[in-house]
Amino acid sequence: MKQHYFIGIKVPDPIAKGIVKERENTNVHETHKILPAAQDLHITLFYLGHVEQTILTSIMQCLRDIQWETFELTTSGLSHFGNEQTPRVVYTALENSNPLYFLQHEIVQQLSKVMEITNTKDFHAHITIAKKWAAANDLHTKDFQLPKMSFDVSHFSVFQINNDQIPRYEAIDSIQCRRL
Repeated sequence: MKQHYFIGIKVPDPIAKGIVKERENTNVHETHKILPAAQDLHITLFYLGHVEQTILTSIMQCLRDIQWETFELTTSGLSHFGNEQTPRVVYTALENSNPLYFLQHEIVQQLSKVMEITNTKDFHAHITIAKKWAAANDLHTKDFQLPKMSFDVSHFSVFQINNDQIPRYEAIDSIQCRRL
């Protein structure tokens, strides 16, 4: 199987552990096939899939050209993609953040210089806590009471996906903020 990659923001450990602890107040362990480990919680900025090593090197170089400032993100409850009773993805939502959307847009602009961009879906920032529906029962999340938690974003990473390991996502490059 070919190696796959994505660009994302790792959720800091204290926030990730709080999310995973609160996830225990739901029945996602019964309804979904994949429950990411705390150390794998992240916000995907762009899924790269498989890219050749030379392109990956060019991607990591061009991402360093982005000028952006440190910003804060805040969690905002629980949400989902798909049907409410049988969602394919359950996630911790984030409050709207213009700096996050700016950063994601700039990443796409830089990527378009070195590769063809075919993934043009709208960016919807989220932290996946469960995915791949696998049950006959309905999802129960009313006891998920995650308080709002904020964290600073001063870097993002290029991650390699290692399906046979925990953690699954390995940061192979980190891009620090560069003031505007």
